[in-house]
Amino acid sequence: MKKELFYKSAIKGILAEDEIAEFLNNYFQERKIKDKAFLTGNTAGSIPKNKTGDIICEINGNPDLKIAIECKFDKSVRFGNIETKDIFTRKSDTAWSQLIEAQANRDAKVSLIVFDISLIENSILKNFENVGYIPEIGFIAIINSQKGDYSNLTIAYMLARDIALNAKPIELEKDLLAILVNRIIKDINEVITIKSLVINNIENNKAILKQLEKSILLMQFNQEYLRKFLIDGTLTKKDLLDYYSGETVRDKYKLIEKQINTI
Repeated sequence: MKKELFYKSAIKGILAEDEIAEFLNNYFQERKIKDKAFLTGNTAGSIPKNKTGDIICEINGNPDLKIAIECKFDKSVRFGNIETKDIFTRKSDTAWSQLIEAQANRDAKVSLIVFDISLIENSILKNFENVGYIPEIGFIAIINSQKGDYSNLTIAYMLARDIALNAKPIELEKDLLAILVNRIIKDINEVITIKSLVINNIENNKAILKQLEKSILLMQFNQEYLRKFLIDGTLTKKDLLDYYSGETVRDKYKLIEKQINTI
């Protein structure tokens, strides 16, 4: 029982990073792979004061060719698909956000997030049981540390490694375009909800106005990134992280919301 409680504790989540880095280095040595796994510890990355990306793996010892690994032994971390994300709610870590953030923060070619079967949120298990891949975002590996089973990690890592070594840049990344378009469609549906608000009595006018302001901000926000994407043909990982979080929109809306509340 003590052993089981340990594996489900916050302490285990911290020690997981050491265990995974050690396991990977042993795996590289056994397979005669020249990769090397390094713990980042409390060191911030490219994003100021940001420590996301617990482990960096240098492929063939090349510091410019890296895989970023984030370890999350935490049941509060949901899947977090961008198509259903509400950026007006309080910011929280998700599999999507951590993959994007780790890759951007550690200047990595590919990112990978590791969950333990004893500490994992149901929305992730519904999408992936063992190893998962989110196009243009990264890989998910679900291990069983109590049984010493890291096989899913090796599968996910070798797939990520192949992509890092062999991926070729393209002029227009269609998967990123799909993310932008699906987000715009979601926001258009938000505008449609205004019709049902209008049917209600005049007391709902403030709520309608807030919904309109949200929709206007969202459309301007999406238009800005779509324009940048169409001009450049892609988005940087930092752009994608900013787009996912939508913090600038949320901050603008807070000011508008205060003004509406005083009417």
